[in-house]
Amino acid sequence: MWRRGAVGARCHHGRVDRYIDSDDNWDDDDWGDESTPEDAASDDASDTDGDEPEHSLTTVGRAATPTGSIEVRTTLNGLPTSIHIERSEMDGSAAKLAKTILLLCKQAGTRAGATQRAALLRDGHTLEAVSYTGLPGEREAAEMDRHVDEYFEGDETGTWLRRV
Repeated sequence: MWRRGAVGARCHHGRVDRYIDSDDNWDDDDWGDESTPEDAASDDASDTDGDEPEHSLTTVGRAATPTGSIEVRTTLNGLPTSIHIERSEMDGSAAKLAKTILLLCKQAGTRAGATQRAALLRDGHTLEAVSYTGLPGEREAAEMDRHVDEYFEGDETGTWLRRV
C-alpha cells in the first residue's frame, strides 16, 4: 500500500522499494535505479488493487533491565520491534541509555536464537543442519545473560525501586 510521499523506485533486484520518502535529502542518483514514468504508472496501477500484503517483523525475543524500566522486544536477529523506556531513564546519559538498549536487544536476540535452535533440534533436524543456521546455543545465551548481569551489577546508580 502506497503511503503519501512514498516514491516507487526499482532497486537492484528489480523489486519496487516502498520506503523511500519523497522529501528525503539523500542523493541516490549514483545507484542508477530511478524509475521511469512508465514504471511508476504500472506500479501505481498494480498497487491500487491492494493485493500486496503488508509485512511486519515477528517479535520473538524479549529482555528488560532488572527494574523493568527499559524493555525491548526483538526479532530473531536482535532487531528491535518495540522499545519501552520509562521517563526516569531519560534523566541519565544518552550514551548509557543507547548502550543499555543495544545490550538488551543483543540479549533478546541471543535468547530467541537459542530457543529457535532448540526447537529445530527437537523437531528432528540434525545437529549438522542446524549448525549451518548460525543460531546461538544455550551456552552462548547463558554467556550473554552473564554479561548483561555483570553490566547491571556494575551500575551503582541503579535501584530496584521505580517511579510509579
